[in-house]
Amino acid sequence: MGFTDIRYDLYGLPSGNPYSGRPLDPLASEADRALLLELEGFIGLAAIERAVERAVSEQRPAFFLITGVGNSGRTSLANHIMYLYRRAAAARLTGYAFVTHCADRRDMTHDAYGLLRSTLLWLRNRMVSHNVDIPANLHALFVELSRRARGEPMNEYDLQQIAEYAAVAMKAHDTGFGIRYEGVSTKDLLTLGTMVFENIATVVVFTVDAYAHAGTVQLTETDRQEFARRGQVFDLDTLTPRQIAALAHGRWNGCPPAPFEPQGVQRAFEGETYTVGEALRHLATLLDIRLSEYDEDTPWPNDDLRIHEEWLRLKIWQARKWNGLGGFRG
Repeated sequence: MGFTDIRYDLYGLPSGNPYSGRPLDPLASEADRALLLELEGFIGLAAIERAVERAVSEQRPAFFLITGVGNSGRTSLANHIMYLYRRAAAARLTGYAFVTHCADRRDMTHDAYGLLRSTLLWLRNRMVSHNVDIPANLHALFVELSRRARGEPMNEYDLQQIAEYAAVAMKAHDTGFGIRYEGVSTKDLLTLGTMVFENIATVVVFTVDAYAHAGTVQLTETDRQEFARRGQVFDLDTLTPRQIAALAHGRWNGCPPAPFEPQGVQRAFEGETYTVGEALRHLATLLDIRLSEYDEDTPWPNDDLRIHEEWLRLKIWQARKWNGLGGFRG
């Protein structure tokens, strides 16, 4: 076959390369739930699930702050938290409906009031689309909120009252909501957001870029401790070689066993740091290269399709030579 013809069927892979990187969203696809892995302690999934379950059972807000550099899995973890919240709430109420709002990086500004105003007006629209009756007092507050933009902002306690009235009305219709703020650029959003929703049974997830940049918020240890008084803080670091090996095996969904040798992966990936997104791109590329070099029709498992340590070291060394000292981070 031609070197560009990638025959994933030889590995018994049902839907192409299992290491293709993308944000996971179990709310949209249940199959994504199994793809978020503990990875030898990289993510404390059990602790997160306990925190969500506790918040739902106590009918209080579940606040989460997730920090990490680009491609560290922040969005996937945020989506997983929203999924866990919906599942926990639905288990306690038959016919439960859950709506989600995501303010992504394109929406992020330093105007915390504007972002909260937009969120509450989104909530109004979702109430209408889900046939939730908006009482007269709440309707009047929504009208006032729509009128009063940044130049004449409403008081934060008025915003809190709007959120509480809306939550009560939605609860009467067996409906809940969750919010994700992606790439927070001002500390004020953390402060105002937790205040506005502090008396509501909901889930709010903030993700923050963990590097110095004009467009990112710089959190101090005091900021983190202050948030931890109300919610949970999780930091997503780079992966260790052992965690990359766990990723290679955990994501494998073809004919067993996974072709990557665990010890070989660990030794081949020593010496540089990789986020989960970078590690996935490496693994995806290495799998494609291995298949492109194979000219037989005998399917895996066989020794020619095994991805052993010597081969891994050679390909990673070649990539670094081609792309300079920075490696092939894509």
